[in-house]
Amino acid sequence: MSPRALPLLALALLAAPTARAAEPSPSDCATPPTDRAPDLRCGETLDGREPAPASVARQASRVALWVPRAASAGFFWPIVETSDAYEAHHVGDWLQAWLTSDDGKIGVRPLLTYATGFLPTAGLRVFDRRLPGEGSSVGASFQTAGASVLMGELTATGPAPTGLSFRGIANRRDDRLFAGIGARGKSDLAAMGWSPSRFASDIFSAELRWSRLLPAHFGVVAHGDVERRDYRAEGVRGGPSVATVFTTDPACMTAPTPTNACVDPTLVPGFASGLRVAHAGAGALWNLRTRARDGSGAYVAVDATLAQGLAGDPSQHATFSGETVLALGFTDRQLILRGRAAMVHALGAAPIPFEELVMVSGNNGMRGFPDGRFRGPSGVVGTAEYRWYVGQYVDASLFSDLGTVAGPELAGLVSARWFPSFGVGLRFFHVPGEYWEGTLQTGVQLAYAPDAGFRLILTVASF
Repeated sequence: MSPRALPLLALALLAAPTARAAEPSPSDCATPPTDRAPDLRCGETLDGREPAPASVARQASRVALWVPRAASAGFFWPIVETSDAYEAHHVGDWLQAWLTSDDGKIGVRPLLTYATGFLPTAGLRVFDRRLPGEGSSVGASFQTAGASVLMGELTATGPAPTGLSFRGIANRRDDRLFAGIGARGKSDLAAMGWSPSRFASDIFSAELRWSRLLPAHFGVVAHGDVERRDYRAEGVRGGPSVATVFTTDPACMTAPTPTNACVDPTLVPGFASGLRVAHAGAGALWNLRTRARDGSGAYVAVDATLAQGLAGDPSQHATFSGETVLALGFTDRQLILRGRAAMVHALGAAPIPFEELVMVSGNNGMRGFPDGRFRGPSGVVGTAEYRWYVGQYVDASLFSDLGTVAGPELAGLVSARWFPSFGVGLRFFHVPGEYWEGTLQTGVQLAYAPDAGFRLILTVASF
């Protein structure tokens, strides 16, 4: 071939259509191997030899795990089938198309929240991401369970380079929980003549937050807010009023209409006067988290916040908190270990208001206990959670939470009573987002605590 023909041959090869790789055909393991080519997906080797026999240890482990594997497969069978139908019919895509603009920047989402012991709430969230500046957005949500439960939220995020975000909340509930201060179980409360009680409150707050990522996966955060809380002892639901349980006046225990004056200020500090306070704080974090579904990584964060009473409120205290997360990822599996500790220190003579104390129970802590069940000057909670693949947008989980509250600066932590809870759940997710965050955005969890019984948590916030 002459040298002049080489460029023409190269052009011809570039212009020639490229053959597409054949799509892999689905495996047909039911067909005998003699009638088809060997298939790795059927547990066969490509050279036609029989697979090596499993070791004795592997065979023993398969036998030992047969019962839990069969029980798990049976339990999750309807969920897997529903997930497959959801994906096959593109239900999520249709919902997103109906409730979101063509560019995906304006939309509405349903909200539904339920936790055992509290009223279920339902509502909507709307968002708009068409504001000037990359990453800017504004959103609003509203949930209700009737006139006694009204929850509204307004959020705004500035352009990404600014790192600014705003959150405003107006919240009314008549089924909030208070069960004393300290690590007291059900029997401890009964021995003191107490029990979990209810109160109502109106909460208004506005918070401004700034964050900045630094080199080497570090980051800093600064935040400030103003908050007002008004409490009521009458007209509550879900249990006895706090005014009939945490009082030293015998007449209040049987009063037909409980009043705020009946609440003992030493047992429930700050209830009668309410809360008028401003917070200012800063924190640092080291974030090696990954967005991968079964990825590994670590996260460490610390924060310090000062509180100063306003409009005659004598409150003055500081809160210190720390959190760490470690994730170990495997193929379609993930083990998450999470720990959180916090303490509140009084800076003046005024007692720390009861809702400014550390709370370790609830959906983001000890899930076997409701929000408000444990409060104290300090507290610790740890979680171990194992997740595994169920469907394209669904993972199952087994989890265990262990925590308690203690005195100032973690005094008495070692000798305090610790409260465990265990549970199983299904977690629905939608990327992007930190998949392993402790808060449950969409999913269902069933938790059990020996000291509290069973508790169901259901949250629908996105799709």
